Amino acid sequence: MLRAAIRTVAGLAAALILGVVPAARAADPIQLEFGNWLPSTHPQTVNSFEPWKKLVEEKTQGRVKVNLYHAGVLGTSRAVLNDVKGGVYHVGLMVPAYYYDTPLFKLTIGELPFAITGPVIGSKIMSEFVAKHGKEVFDQLNIKNMGIFASDAYAMYSTAPIRKIEDLKGMKLRAVGKAWVQIAKDWGAVPTPMQPEEAYTALERGTLNVMQYSPTGAMSWKYYESAPYVTRLESPIVIGGLIMNKAFYDKLPADLKKLFDEELSPALANMMVSVYEKGANQAFDRMKEIFKAKGKGEVITLSPEERVKFIKPTEPEWAAWVKEANKRGYPGEAMMADFKAILKKNGLAPPF
Repeated sequence: MLRAAIRTVAGLAAALILGVVPAARAADPIQLEFGNWLPSTHPQTVNSFEPWKKLVEEKTQGRVKVNLYHAGVLGTSRAVLNDVKGGVYHVGLMVPAYYYDTPLFKLTIGELPFAITGPVIGSKIMSEFVAKHGKEVFDQLNIKNMGIFASDAYAMYSTAPIRKIEDLKGMKLRAVGKAWVQIAKDWGAVPTPMQPEEAYTALERGTLNVMQYSPTGAMSWKYYESAPYVTRLESPIVIGGLIMNKAFYDKLPADLKKLFDEELSPALANMMVSVYEKGANQAFDRMKEIFKAKGKGEVITLSPEERVKFIKPTEPEWAAWVKEANKRGYPGEAMMADFKAILKKNGLAPPF
């Protein structure tokens, strides 16, 4: 204590002797808490969230400090919406399919089976759709939309090979969201809700036989260890959202709001899309290497004929989405017509 006081007095004395007025202490940086339920080794953590933290701190010249919390230490994947709304943390990665019974239902149109083919085109399509039909969703939920993006196309990680639709009969299949429960049944499987954080152990114990997940993300969760048969189904594409606590955003100075709106938030969404776009093929190549070294496991590509057998039973789910939208008071037919028009505008032919 005495030494610290002496140093302070000496510093002030030196300043006076040199004729320098001590600068006022810089304001403490704004602390932005970012809750990430993905593991620290996940490609999105390493190649999106960590670089974004540096970008924010550089672009704001230290006025904002980003504190990243990985592996769900602040909350699980299914708690993001409530956690961000409640201020448990300020920024989070949200999966709209987990909130099927909220206005985020509108975004699940992008997860209709075999609708979207990849992250770049999918993110563009969903951004156009949200601009037309979903802008008010975030105000209704009292959260700030930082960007909508699409994942890479999901694969099936199974404990036994799946080469044809009959191989799924009786298998406990992860239902990606509420809409995929009926699809699993249509395929002859047993729909089994499962969070990514719990799937590895579930596959080991047999409480889950098939995990549907992003190839890019599966590398960090290592599902291929307990489920070494990987079938490239190329569907669904899961829609994700980056959200910010509204009260936190509202308190930001005007220039920082502008910076987040015009540069920082779009940069994070773009980083995530880029990771998914590059990651899928790299993941499959790496899994092939692992399976070859172990002498067990396989990356399976369905024949065109077999893939059609997976596609055809899902047609009723497109009509079911419209019916559910109408039930909620939304213009279901108009929304579907616009979605299909956006698909076609971007070079994709709706399967139904």
